[in-house]
Amino acid sequence: MMLTSLVSALVLQASPVDALVENALQVSTAQGSYITYFNADGTYTTDVGIEGSWWVEGDQLCVERTTGEGGCAPIQGGLDVGSSWEGQNAATGETVTYTIVARD
Repeated sequence: MMLTSLVSALVLQASPVDALVENALQVSTAQGSYITYFNADGTYTTDVGIEGSWWVEGDQLCVERTTGEGGCAPIQGGLDVGSSWEGQNAATGETVTYTIVARD
């Protein structure tokens, strides 16, 4: 178990999701925006009550809400606070703007 945790921690350290775990992700839609907090244990929460799990498959960040919606979207390397890009929300398919913001 400890070895599995150590291997998982090493994989996470080498992953482009480091910026997401260390910071937060603002998701902006036509209806408004919310903040997503990715945790190192593979869970995530938002400031609007959405929660679920996340994982990496190759160059894809995958999420699954506790309500069952989910999917995968490309994740790019070199992200830092202030990085912003447009993409499809993996859980809803909606086009959104993602921005890395400092974690409170």
